Amino acid sequence: MVNKENKQAESSSKLLDWIDQRFPYTETMKQHITEYYASKNFNIWYVFGVLAMVVLVIQLFTGIFLTMNYKPSAADAFSSVEYIMRDVEWGWLIRYMHSTGASFFFIVVYLHMFRAMLYGSYKKPRELIWIIGMLIFMVLMAEAFAGYLLPWGQMSYWGAQVIISIFGAIPFIGEALVEIIRGDYSISDITLNRFFCPTCDRITAGSSSIDFCSYRGTP
Repeated sequence: MVNKENKQAESSSKLLDWIDQRFPYTETMKQHITEYYASKNFNIWYVFGVLAMVVLVIQLFTGIFLTMNYKPSAADAFSSVEYIMRDVEWGWLIRYMHSTGASFFFIVVYLHMFRAMLYGSYKKPRELIWIIGMLIFMVLMAEAFAGYLLPWGQMSYWGAQVIISIFGAIPFIGEALVEIIRGDYSISDITLNRFFCPTCDRITAGSSSIDFCSYRGTP
């Protein structure tokens, strides 16, 4: 039994050495996680950044499972949501996790932003972190609006009509911008397809990674 455990440990060590020769995994883990210097006065306010990342991961995974059964077309979108809720095994739970998680995500983000303002985390030398964080917040709002549109019910349709029309108030480019966002002269199937674009999640995850790296790079 002991020899078996030693062989497993030796195999794991060889694998880790192989990875370290090609990517600084151990060094990165020590520098940013396991041996990262942390202040002694940590409190509950420092939890919300990590909690936001946890909720984001939940949103990504539940969104992937919902996408497997969702049809992004004006004719089938609402019916596919009903199918997820009624016929897909545990579909109701996954959808509620995703929809409720979206609301909870913004609660956590607002608390995280409040903590940043409370502790002056936007001041030098962390201005870049605050700027990237605000950009992530803008992406989150756009992504939340896109998710609100996807069920394609009455609330989704008229919500899209009102929000997209706001861009028409921009001087000179407003009308053209509205047509670009809608993809048509009115809210239609093309609009639904445009807002179904999955790159929003990737942008959020990528921006969060940049924000994390910027934070770790500041003294």
